[in-house]
Amino acid sequence: MQRKTWQSFGADCAGGIGARVALSGLAVALVALSAVLLGAITTFALASLGAGVVLLILALRQNGKTGNARVESLASRLDSNLEALKDLQWEVREREARYRDLLDHQGDVILRRDVDGHLSFVNDAFCQTFGTSRDAALGQVFELPVLSCDSTAAAMKGGGRHSRVVEISTVSGARWFVWEDFAIADDDGNMSEVQSVGRDVTEQRAAELELAQARDDAMIASDAKSRFLASVSHEIRTPMSGILGMTGLLLDTDLSPEQHTYARAISTSAKTLLSLIDEVLDFSKIEAGKIELHNAPFDIADAAQNVVELLAPRARDKGLEIGGFVAPDLPKTVIGDELRVRQILLNLVGNAIKFTDHGGVALTLNMAPGSQQDDRAVMRFAVRDTGPGVPPEALTRIFSEFEQADQGRARQHGGTGLGLAISKRLVDEMGGNIDVTSVPGAGATFTADLPFETPTPPERVGESWPGPQITEHVLIVLNGSMEAALVGKLLLGMGASVVRARPEDAARTVSDAARKGMPFTAVLTDKPSIEAGADRLPALVAAKGCEHPRAVVVIDPSERADMPKFREHGFGGYLVRPVRPLSVLTQLFGDTAQDHAPEDQASHDQAPCAATPEALPAPTLDEPDCLAELSVLLAEDNDINALLARTVLEKGGARVVRARNGADAIAEARAALTAARGFDLVLTDIHMPGMDGVEAARRIRALYPDDAGPGAGRPPIVALTANAFAEDRTAYLAAGLDDYLAKPFETRDLAALLSHWHIRETEETGAGAA
Repeated sequence: MQRKTWQSFGADCAGGIGARVALSGLAVALVALSAVLLGAITTFALASLGAGVVLLILALRQNGKTGNARVESLASRLDSNLEALKDLQWEVREREARYRDLLDHQGDVILRRDVDGHLSFVNDAFCQTFGTSRDAALGQVFELPVLSCDSTAAAMKGGGRHSRVVEISTVSGARWFVWEDFAIADDDGNMSEVQSVGRDVTEQRAAELELAQARDDAMIASDAKSRFLASVSHEIRTPMSGILGMTGLLLDTDLSPEQHTYARAISTSAKTLLSLIDEVLDFSKIEAGKIELHNAPFDIADAAQNVVELLAPRARDKGLEIGGFVAPDLPKTVIGDELRVRQILLNLVGNAIKFTDHGGVALTLNMAPGSQQDDRAVMRFAVRDTGPGVPPEALTRIFSEFEQADQGRARQHGGTGLGLAISKRLVDEMGGNIDVTSVPGAGATFTADLPFETPTPPERVGESWPGPQITEHVLIVLNGSMEAALVGKLLLGMGASVVRARPEDAARTVSDAARKGMPFTAVLTDKPSIEAGADRLPALVAAKGCEHPRAVVVIDPSERADMPKFREHGFGGYLVRPVRPLSVLTQLFGDTAQDHAPEDQASHDQAPCAATPEALPAPTLDEPDCLAELSVLLAEDNDINALLARTVLEKGGARVVRARNGADAIAEARAALTAARGFDLVLTDIHMPGMDGVEAARRIRALYPDDAGPGAGRPPIVALTANAFAEDRTAYLAAGLDDYLAKPFETRDLAALLSHWHIRETEETGAGAA
């Protein structure tokens, strides 16, 4: 700024001097002219001389005025520039004070040290923390008084930067700081100073330690709660097993109608109590975060069908229809947690049965729209009922804990309101979605969309099912509209030609079909329809075009005794409710002599109409001597449960040897092998004094060759336990047991177990003892 001022001043001076020189030169020229001409023209010379003098005077005056103006202008500019310099200096000082004030009012400790460790800057927080003044600190060598450190940080090199959590000695005592050091480089890129910033985190660290301790305490409490729940589950279910089992045995005896009513009331109440206990325990385990998904390949159609079959007795007790449908084009095998899928479906179907008093419940399984991918599919499970439906105001809260659609005091159905909440938690855990649609008075439909991984390329469910020939035509005459609709949907999905008719219209329907050149080749009906006039259908169909039609009757389990009468009317096959898709297709289209392999009829010109033998039902323990000569080792410390299991087995003709603990069970197994007779089945409780069932099972397996499998060289070893959680079965199987039977069990549960392992008669299992 000063340089520009002097340049302006020089320019002004140069301009004034030039004007003065020009006027002076003019005046001198005039005087010289007068001197030359003075002699010749005096008058003219004098005039010129006077003019020159005047011009000279004017020039002198002009030069004086111009110089003064230039000086005044220069002085004014100097004053303005000096004022601007003063303003700039004031602004710099204000910014410096503001910056220092900002640093001094920081709660963090801020300091700078040169390369030798001398302090070049400290803020007020530094002075307050270490009990010193700024004047005393500056220029002194400073070493951080570290008492302890969470972790050792690497030494800073060059332009390095690191942070650490350290405990520092201060005037207030030991305090924890997050301390950060970073280098300040000069213009050449070399480290000239080190700036350090320390933040006091003593209170924050204490809070974090308290939270960590609280978390640890909560985890310990959660583990204790889980152990308590497991213990409660075991201790409650053990006497409940005795109550239900003994009640079941009591119902099998000769009772008066009044006694039978009382016994059934005991059984129903015990089952209701057990269901409530299971829901509370399962929800508590979910709340504690103890639910883990165990994904493995499983048959999705079998899982859905097993749920329907498991809940069928409950539906029959209420006079309800129950059935299922699985789309034939679904992947047969999916990868997921089968136990949790079953639990979701059991909750949804069981809930539908509970709230439905008339009609029925249907479980259908299809592909969710737009979800099919190469290695992933979303399955849509839909549970539809004909119950009262869900009020609109309850739709938003129906999946919440302890909520029910009917909350009033006059509600018709009890319960904890946890079944749907548990289902939603599990669906969310699996990455799916659950929803409900309902029209009050017209039932409700609950849908659960669950994602699964699928093998590539996937095998389809219907690929292994028997299919109809192009000339086959099926007449469905079933009393239940829901069952008829599900069976018809299955047959249509497999490509069959299907007609549904009422019993009173069946004869006319058969005649109309024959007149149109499409005679029926198979008839599917049930006992109520036969009693209403459908008993004539096999003969009528045979007279109308198919010499040997397939005539199949659908019966309840209690209606097996009626089969001889049905055979007299021409019904050669029967299906037991709830019907399985494979069984339906085999009876109507396949070779019933082969349970699972459909007859290859691709080269046949016409579908066979010959009647075939019906599939034999699985035996039950109600049949005398169905377990004749079966040898069972029962390891059970509870006398009531031991009596129950022994009675059920011995009623079927089995020979039972009881052991009161694991050690006795091993001794009995070794003694039986020594006598070369062995056991066909081992049932072992898990919680027993001295030695638990898992260890006993391991040692019993060691008595047999390594390559001996359950039912093939050694007896199946089955866990007989009151632990109720789904994970328990997985844990026991992983521990080496072959199967799992939960207490309380009923006779049909034990029958299903024996059927699963194909245990019918004594097999030689003792020859290969190690």
